Amino acid sequence: MTEESSTPKGVRTVRDATLDVLRELGLTTVFSNPSHTEMKLFEYWPEDEFRFVMGLQEASVVGMADGYAQATGEPSLVLINGGPGLGNAMGGVYTAASAHTPMVILGGQQARKMLLGEPFLVAKDATQLPKPYIKWAGEPARPQDVPAMIAQAYHIAKQSPQGPVFVAVPEDDWVRPADPAPLRVASVESAVVPDPAVLARIADALDGAERPGLIAGPTVDAQGARGALVELAEKLNARVWGSPVWPRGSFPENHPLFAGVLPPIPELINERLAAQHDVVVVLGAPAFTLFTAWDLFSTEPADLDQSARPTLPDSVTFLHVTDNPEAAAATLAQTSFVAPPGPVVEGLVPLVSERERVALAPVREPVPVPEASDPLSQAYLFHVLSQELPDNAALFEELPIARADFHEQIPLGADHGYFATASGALGFPFAGAVGYALARPDRRAVVVVGEGSAQYTLHAMWTAGQHNLPVTFVIPNNAGYLSLKYYLQDQKSWQKGWDLSGVDMAQLARGFGIRGERIESADGLRESLRDALNADGPVLLDVVVADPGLFRL
Repeated sequence: MTEESSTPKGVRTVRDATLDVLRELGLTTVFSNPSHTEMKLFEYWPEDEFRFVMGLQEASVVGMADGYAQATGEPSLVLINGGPGLGNAMGGVYTAASAHTPMVILGGQQARKMLLGEPFLVAKDATQLPKPYIKWAGEPARPQDVPAMIAQAYHIAKQSPQGPVFVAVPEDDWVRPADPAPLRVASVESAVVPDPAVLARIADALDGAERPGLIAGPTVDAQGARGALVELAEKLNARVWGSPVWPRGSFPENHPLFAGVLPPIPELINERLAAQHDVVVVLGAPAFTLFTAWDLFSTEPADLDQSARPTLPDSVTFLHVTDNPEAAAATLAQTSFVAPPGPVVEGLVPLVSERERVALAPVREPVPVPEASDPLSQAYLFHVLSQELPDNAALFEELPIARADFHEQIPLGADHGYFATASGALGFPFAGAVGYALARPDRRAVVVVGEGSAQYTLHAMWTAGQHNLPVTFVIPNNAGYLSLKYYLQDQKSWQKGWDLSGVDMAQLARGFGIRGERIESADGLRESLRDALNADGPVLLDVVVADPGLFRL
């Protein structure tokens, strides 16, 4: 059906009005894997004004849009089917919600006249499917409401705490006549600023502390206050820790005041903070994201029925700053302030007193320089990679087991970007780096992801190749799901569950149209890394490494 046959000639359609809204909002890059229910939007598509980014599977589409939004600081736009397509994408939506990434997802719905019954590709209870992992969902009561609902969704996604939103659009709405009056798209600007009394209270606590500590959460970097946090730490001569499950680098890891990333285990958080500090301010992260409890590592059955909720040490005063009211309400800290963490950090710099710059006793043990071996160790791979990284590279990492080696061997500097999954759902870094490179082609995006995690969104390699993006994929390939192996290594019957031998990522890369190289020894590793980090377009290096041994936090 053509536009002429579905609407009277010369009539302004909902599609026309929506494209005007998208132009005004700056949503001119659309990430999509479209199905039948979205096709009407693309009729007479203005290619000179809108960039269409195709993904081969919806999880990759959402992951790429997530990386794009984190690069620009603005909401990204996704168009996928609102039923099975959104179902495929839910792992990515879950991660975007955990990362508080602003994103507008348009989900295709069956035509209104087809909704009675169970038509093909219908999105049943369309607004319910993505909940609770979105901020808001809407389905227009009439076709003419689509453009205004998209504008509303955009502003909801952008306001703190940011996050993905969803609008279900029936297929035939796009070709219906629009409201005769043009839609006026309001400019919604945030006016939330820190209360001066709150800033003074936090500054007084830090000045009165003998051993102040700061915990850097991802929102500090997202709100542009990374440099201000360095100033604050240096003025206080205070150690800075990365928040548990650190999804974004808010403090340079090569800075002498950086103490490391806190483990997501309550007993270890308490042990490390109580030994070093009397006052701790948590900035832009939950207090705290936890993965498991130390007693669950025991081989003896735990008496879970009598296990108490984790608590923080009484010897430390904890102050918590977050722009997320839900995180504030659930905090373990004594006091939580609902305020934008970035401006809070910037506001504290002139208020706190300058302390003497004395060297603090090291918290972390010196890391030995790894040597070449056969097979290669992942530590040696990361060591060589750190020496070849471009100064302003943006790193995307997903190494559930190898994370300790990664951060020890690659202490990221002030000009590096760092992004990791904000949830337990795998797949973001592989796709997110592709979206980031679309927004920031001036920087090299470097992906360091195991061969197991890569399978979740490996389709993103095709998009990287289609756009010839500056992305280098580095795969430490240990031929196994080692997280499963470490939990179940005494259960030999589970061996087939963690064995990934035979996965050749280099061949997969070539199948998706990008250059792939398999490396099995130290010979030529440095040269291959250097070439891949300076190539014109995407490259994947599949580096065979040994089993790293015991899991380290």
